[in-house]
Amino acid sequence: MSISTPSLTNFTAGEMSPRLEGRTDLSKYYNGCRKLKNFHIHPHGGITRRSGFRFVAQAISQNKPTLLIPFEFNGAQTYVLEFGEEDSGQGRMRVFADHGVVLSDGEEYLRDIPYKAEELEDLRFAQTADILILIHPSHPVRKMTRLDHDDWALEELEFMGQPEVWGPENYPSAVCFFEQRLVLAATPNEPGTLWFSRTGEMTDFRLKTREVPLDGWRDREILDSNSDGVRNGQSGDTFTLLDGDGFENKDGIKGQDCDGITRYYRYKGTKSFVASGDNETITFKDSTAANTIEPIWTSDGVLNEQYWDSFEVGERTDAQAGDSPLSDDGIEVTLSGRQANAIEFMVPRSRLWIGTAGGEWTVSGASSEALSPENVKANHEGTCGAARSRPESVGFATLFIQRSGRKIREMAYRFESDAYVSKDLSLLSEHITETGVTQLAFVQEPDAVLYCVRNDGLLAALTYDPSQDVAAWSRHETDGVVEGVTSIYSDISKRDELWVVVRREVQGEVRRYIEYLEKGFSGVIEEAFFVDSGLSYSGESITELTGLDHLAGRTVTVLADGSVQTDKVVSDTGAITLDRPSSTVHAGLPYVSSVQPMRLEGGSQRGTTQTKRQRITKVSVRFHETLGGKIGPSANKLESLNFRSSAIPMDQSVGAFSGDKSITFPKGWTREGLLTVTQEQPLPMTILLIVPTSITNE
Repeated sequence: MSISTPSLTNFTAGEMSPRLEGRTDLSKYYNGCRKLKNFHIHPHGGITRRSGFRFVAQAISQNKPTLLIPFEFNGAQTYVLEFGEEDSGQGRMRVFADHGVVLSDGEEYLRDIPYKAEELEDLRFAQTADILILIHPSHPVRKMTRLDHDDWALEELEFMGQPEVWGPENYPSAVCFFEQRLVLAATPNEPGTLWFSRTGEMTDFRLKTREVPLDGWRDREILDSNSDGVRNGQSGDTFTLLDGDGFENKDGIKGQDCDGITRYYRYKGTKSFVASGDNETITFKDSTAANTIEPIWTSDGVLNEQYWDSFEVGERTDAQAGDSPLSDDGIEVTLSGRQANAIEFMVPRSRLWIGTAGGEWTVSGASSEALSPENVKANHEGTCGAARSRPESVGFATLFIQRSGRKIREMAYRFESDAYVSKDLSLLSEHITETGVTQLAFVQEPDAVLYCVRNDGLLAALTYDPSQDVAAWSRHETDGVVEGVTSIYSDISKRDELWVVVRREVQGEVRRYIEYLEKGFSGVIEEAFFVDSGLSYSGESITELTGLDHLAGRTVTVLADGSVQTDKVVSDTGAITLDRPSSTVHAGLPYVSSVQPMRLEGGSQRGTTQTKRQRITKVSVRFHETLGGKIGPSANKLESLNFRSSAIPMDQSVGAFSGDKSITFPKGWTREGLLTVTQEQPLPMTILLIVPTSITNE
């Protein structure tokens, strides 16, 4: 027999695929887990029990799905917008800020939107300042503007030079901003085409323009023949054609508007003039007489739009046939690949990164110059293919869902290959995403974590830190189904917050709730929040907690003044009675956090311990700010850890513990070499190190 004490110093490989249980030759094997549920993995090694989801409000509709959209005006003004459809069939938007619903005159602020519940899955958005561009293939492009917390305007965008192919059921389905251009792409009939607006003007999609004044427009000037001091082309004003010059439809002339500001005018009428043999004076006048032309402005100061276009200095007008586009004009590009695959997403970086159903592309200006109509370069970078889901930009990479929905890929530039490569981040944990992923949300504070909504409603989390070679997966389960996620920075907690739409069952009925993931444990047990769909109370001592209407009939777990009380059933009125008076109470649905490392491999006198009979006699765990927990061979055979000493009064909270705890392991001889650590109570747990003592039968 041989005795070994292998030390599990970190968990930065996360939950690993069952197919890797024999790969003890992998370095990541010793940092991996067979199961890792409701724990967050820190890039520096340890794991911490996730906090609970705090209840905010019921969704707009309990019977139809809803969509959460982040909106960040600045660090102090961030919002979550909820798009949904009322049971009446009317689309509605609600606004959340500072962990609550935004009110207007004491009532929830709601505004009508034209989108139905079944359309929300295909709704895409891009933000600039206080404007949110909303697109859907069945709807015209719209602009939502934040005017105040409780005042949001929504209107259709009117474009100059709108592509003729846009129309009913054929509007763009992808959007972003790139090099000060609004980029729209992928209508149902033109799935591989991108349209770039003019630089600095997101409503101008004209492909060929000229900047006023055009050639010759400065050569003719309106003369003030009325002696009113303004050369605006009102009746009685004149202009002169020099000998040999002409004036006709589409020609221009320089003048002023009624306020004396310089402007240029283009003629749209049918009259034409030629000065032959001498100069000729043309008079602005409503007359059919020779040498008269329709006035530009009426006597009331109204532009005569039937005959004249008015332009400011520097304003754009359509170019003439044969002219080349200006460098900042609109652009239309169609990706040409082996397959005509639809554009699924666009991400603005130093180049425009594009994910299509058949592969990855980049679009940029040639020779590292700015993008222009005559300087467009499109490169086909990969062939992985992307699903129709919003990606997340993380550091120098873009994380997206592969076309099948079963893999998360990292698109990034690789210097060694001088190419953009899409690496599979789920390779060692393919079972985590094998059911399919539908949505992503990235949180970068306090740790960088990518949250993934699976088809079955489970929430998968990827701790992602490529600088430390960390891409570690864990699963987050709750009593319900997660349908949607988003993340937004909170100036209150100084971190990024994960907001979720959760479908739960209460009293036999389906309910949809808006909740957010509470901040991490602060070190004070009384403030520990480890319940789902939970609420808190803080104030004078109470014996009854109310306000839990959303959990009526459900059994909840309770932490009161830092002590765990017996589970309670919420009454029909949303109340529970506490075991004793308490001033700080947290109540909500319970959840279990558990970790089971890979099969132990400590070596033996005859090589490996794998497949040999072995017995774990003792397990020591190094905790940080932890209270409660159990250790054993499996979830149904566990020994409780004792944190209370005789020096601590029974009516006083124990407080968080940091240090080592050991137990005698309750298991005999096996060939598995497995151990499990769990936390079932609404209390914190952070694990830094696990050291089992194992005897191997040679």
